Amino acid sequence: MSSIPSLVPRDRYAALERCIYLNQASLGLIPVPTIEAMDTFLKETAQFGNLYLSDDQEAAILDGVRSAGAGALGTSSDAVAVVAGASEGLGQVTTLLEPEERTVLLVGSDFPSVTYPWLAVAERRGISLRFIEDRADRDLTQDLVDAIDPATAVVAFSVVQYATGTRVDARRVAERAHEVGARVVVDATQLAGAGVVDTVGWGADALVTSGYKWLSSHGGVALLALAPDLVTRLPRFVGWMGAQHPFDFDPMTLRLADDARRFQLSTMSYVSAIGLVASIAMLSSLGFERIDEHARRLATHLVDRVAELGWRPFRPLSDPSAASHIVSLRHADHDPGVTAGRLASESRIICGGRARGLRISLYAYNDGDDVDRLVEALKRL
Repeated sequence: MSSIPSLVPRDRYAALERCIYLNQASLGLIPVPTIEAMDTFLKETAQFGNLYLSDDQEAAILDGVRSAGAGALGTSSDAVAVVAGASEGLGQVTTLLEPEERTVLLVGSDFPSVTYPWLAVAERRGISLRFIEDRADRDLTQDLVDAIDPATAVVAFSVVQYATGTRVDARRVAERAHEVGARVVVDATQLAGAGVVDTVGWGADALVTSGYKWLSSHGGVALLALAPDLVTRLPRFVGWMGAQHPFDFDPMTLRLADDARRFQLSTMSYVSAIGLVASIAMLSSLGFERIDEHARRLATHLVDRVAELGWRPFRPLSDPSAASHIVSLRHADHDPGVTAGRLASESRIICGGRARGLRISLYAYNDGDDVDRLVEALKRL
């Protein structure tokens, strides 16, 4: 069996006693210390309300999330807003950047939360949409760069494609986009928590990430990071938590925060927010580069072992566009959805079937034995 150990104690994840979990890209496991922090907060607020949670403390919850999120996203806390989901953040950004004309550049197989807002804009305003295909035999980054021209208004994409694990060089795309005055919107949901995110270094005008996948929190909390000139714009949608001082209730005057807090809408899943802070602290202590390197070791072991069974990754790991933590395996004779179902029912191995591939997530709690047991199960199939 493999000698690749996990980066974190596996007993922090109850599911690992019952299955091999290779599906963090879908519904991420939450470590026990994070659950305990969430449970403590939930019990206190559910049973005692404002006895243990003052107005100032409520406002400070989101400030703590913004500070933790800034470190994970490579930006400053005044550029970060806490939102209920990536779709909410992407919707806010779309209304900020919604062009009257010109073209929005998208990836045709991207996650729908990235593309749907622009499809709606195209119906409202009749702007042009251009879709770039994620092909295994081509460099998606280069294809995006080549497609940008003076007619391009916005380029929106996931920095790691959810189905294939293809990674986009966001910095290269942003450099070219800014040359023609276009904006860049990045969804980092499939990278944040699994590798290094550098909002400022990439030059992203806006970046979002969910909290319930690789960042290891629960649903109902996400992060939105904005470039300085977008931070001070008037949001299309405003809520009472976007005020400079939310608890100084003034229904007759709109006094929004002078930073990204103005994009925060209302009371939200504070339990998930508490969990996100706890999980980011754990992941940051491990180091995002180290987490990425661990996944690459596991991915290399996986790809080497399944080759003899006829399984091939969507992109070879030697391809700079191949992410290490999401490996999409392809086989000429196996349907990925059927294979994923049989792995779950027959071997208690949880992974996903996405876009004609068997999607394997490799995370800090996984070890080489997980990979070996997957390989043995594939042999039995």
